[in-house]
Amino acid sequence: MTFSFRSGGNTLAGDLTLPAGPGPYRCVVFVEGSGPGGRDLGGWPARLAADGIASLAYDKPGSGASTGDWTAQSLPDRARETLAAVAAVRDRLPGSPVGLIGHSQGGWVAWLAAVSPLVSAVVTLSAPGVGVLAQEEHRLRHQLPPEAVPLGLSLLHAQVDRVRAGEDPAVVAADQRRWAGEPWFPLLSGTSAATIGFLARIAGHDPLPGLADVRCPMLAVYGADDTFLPVDESVSRLAGVETVVFPGADHGLRDPDGTRVPGFDALLAGWLTERLVLS
Repeated sequence: MTFSFRSGGNTLAGDLTLPAGPGPYRCVVFVEGSGPGGRDLGGWPARLAADGIASLAYDKPGSGASTGDWTAQSLPDRARETLAAVAAVRDRLPGSPVGLIGHSQGGWVAWLAAVSPLVSAVVTLSAPGVGVLAQEEHRLRHQLPPEAVPLGLSLLHAQVDRVRAGEDPAVVAADQRRWAGEPWFPLLSGTSAATIGFLARIAGHDPLPGLADVRCPMLAVYGADDTFLPVDESVSRLAGVETVVFPGADHGLRDPDGTRVPGFDALLAGWLTERLVLS
């Protein structure tokens, strides 16, 4: 069913997928990763519903049917929006515990939101356990052609440093446009004034300090072959958080043939069923 809620002056639109039968239900809110994001998660909501778990997926601000502009947000802004979504679901489905599923950057957001007692459990998928700049440096080293890595890292730091020093992101974007024709240029997180501004705004974030304030159950899932983030270091830094690493899986927790890694759906449904306790 279509579903909307308000946060930060925006109207966020999405789909609330319910299991068969009457509630209360175990529920989750999806927290999208970087970029514009959207409510289309393929067959994932239906698979959760088949296991008795309701879910809300919604369009980020300025995407799909939602108003606003996601590039104008900070990570705390996104966390407040996530909690507004949780509150709206709890109002619609009284007595239903609500957890979060955050992918990639959405994991940082989910961890920030999870300090609230409104959140009953958190699953993060491919969420960096390191800070924003450390994650971006790792990604560029592993995804850019070797000969382009030094320049890519230089452009990354120039974007963050210059905007933090007070320069207009549009000026920085114009200066870096000379490399826009390079095939690797779209792999940079900041390729426009808006995305450079967003990157500079979140660049100082480190997820570790805030995790000490999270009291609900947490599960962090990784793919061993993820090139977006340092998996081993992330797992090491998340001491005390339940972690699962799937061998051979990528950032989307898929095997090389593009299919979801075996065992993932059963792990997710089983963990959420156990932790989202119906009263």
